[in-house]
Amino acid sequence: MRPLNPHAGPAAALRRVASALLFDLRFQWRHGFYYAYALLCALYTALLHFVPDACLTQAVVLLTFSDPSALGLLFAGGLLLLERGQGIHDCLFMTPLRLGEYMLGKTLALALLSAAAAFAVHAGSAGWPEHPGLFAAGVVPTSAFFTLIGLMLAARSRTLNGFMLLTQAGTLVFVLPLLGYVGIGSDSPLYGLLPTRATLLLLDSAYRQTHSTGDLAVSTLSLLLWLGAAFALTRRTLRVAMLEHAGQGGQPG
Repeated sequence: MRPLNPHAGPAAALRRVASALLFDLRFQWRHGFYYAYALLCALYTALLHFVPDACLTQAVVLLTFSDPSALGLLFAGGLLLLERGQGIHDCLFMTPLRLGEYMLGKTLALALLSAAAAFAVHAGSAGWPEHPGLFAAGVVPTSAFFTLIGLMLAARSRTLNGFMLLTQAGTLVFVLPLLGYVGIGSDSPLYGLLPTRATLLLLDSAYRQTHSTGDLAVSTLSLLLWLGAAFALTRRTLRVAMLEHAGQGGQPG
């Protein structure tokens, strides 16, 4: 009888994802990400106390939109560039870890940080969201989406400056729904094609019942579809970039 492969099967894959997640959490802690973010959250909380009550909900939604987006985008890209500079990628995929599992570890680590920070900031300023499930449904997929975009753009960059330029050019279109939300120009139906429009709708509904159940379901589905597309594209980009960088050794799968 042929021996079973200990690295095959869903259970083994879950163990590898859990190991990748723990590695990322320790890596982020070691490089002071959590200290920096705790200070940032304290600043956000303090600033929100100066916002008039009439504008507080909108300010909370805008902050919650921008915060996980920036966290996922910039932290993910910075982490990838840091790991590459330290030579971690040269040996990472000689292990049984697959490329998709590596991406999941990164995405989950930053999504958890985004969710914890968002709930902490807004509980300390605007109070606990009336519908925390909708709040989480807006924060977590948004953070995951921008984490994947950050990984993809960083894979195409050789320097931190190059990465910063790419983020500005590559993510500008996703900011457009903010214009309609704050009343600058018309709220174009074309914004509904973007995942960030769904994010704003979910976050807004976490505080006030202004959207139907059907709209919420469509928004959630839109975010998940964009997330799946971003995962596939980022995986392809990372595979090519890492193989080019390493030149030899284990092949990411």
